[in-house]
Amino acid sequence: MWQDAEQRGDDDPAVLIHPSACVAPGAVLGAGVRVGPFAVVEEGAELGDGVRVRAHAVVHGSATLGAGVVVGVHAVVGGDPQDLRFDARVATRAVLGPGTVLGEGATVHRSTGREPTRTGSDCLLMGNTHVGHDCVLGDGVVVSQLSALGGHVRVGDHAVIGGGSGVVQWVRVGRLAMVGAMTKVERDVLPFTVVDGVPARQRGLNHVGMRRHGIPAAEQNALRRHFDGFTGFADFTAARPGMPDAGELMPDLRAFLAGPSRRGTTPVAPRPRPARDA
Repeated sequence: MWQDAEQRGDDDPAVLIHPSACVAPGAVLGAGVRVGPFAVVEEGAELGDGVRVRAHAVVHGSATLGAGVVVGVHAVVGGDPQDLRFDARVATRAVLGPGTVLGEGATVHRSTGREPTRTGSDCLLMGNTHVGHDCVLGDGVVVSQLSALGGHVRVGDHAVIGGGSGVVQWVRVGRLAMVGAMTKVERDVLPFTVVDGVPARQRGLNHVGMRRHGIPAAEQNALRRHFDGFTGFADFTAARPGMPDAGELMPDLRAFLAGPSRRGTTPVAPRPRPARDA
């Protein structure tokens, strides 16, 4: 029985396909792949070792899945771009890095050009999320429930997109950035920062994310001192006499700002005026 086969564990090299699944003869399946009930794997799809394709999921022929990828129930990988100018006859791909997990109903579309839509390793795309054509995600990115990334979006390593958020086409989200839940992101999000609101505004630094990834408190505090008191990021990244060294953080910020941008940088939220005595 299928359930008995599933219980053999991840180390079993046998490929297991549920009798109701549809797997094309031209699909490439690595060792230990599991394809669940009513799932579809099309000709041309490439599945690495240990991939799990859950019930009713679809892996199109344009998809390449790294080792250990999990495609959740009703998730779809490699569907056509939602671009009215795209010719569906053009061969393009979507590539999921090793260990990436797609929740139920998540979708990742293939690219419109030579470079594939791509996620890094160990990304988590929660239920009913969407990664549009030509997006590139770094390692360890989390896209939370019901969020959508428009076409050509770039997301840096270990960034988090909060639930119900929308990221407009061509936006860049920097490394270890945090997008708050239900945020409308129209402009680039600097590394290590938090944005929130409709439209998004920069709210401060992502100290929680930096701490979780081992960035020393001294470097975080130095970056905060650069951040405090400024409303423009051109000034924020400028070298100033007497300011402490923020280690790896300032070069990353400067490199991000020096990169190509079609959207500009998310503005800083207005700071409340200090209360006055009566």
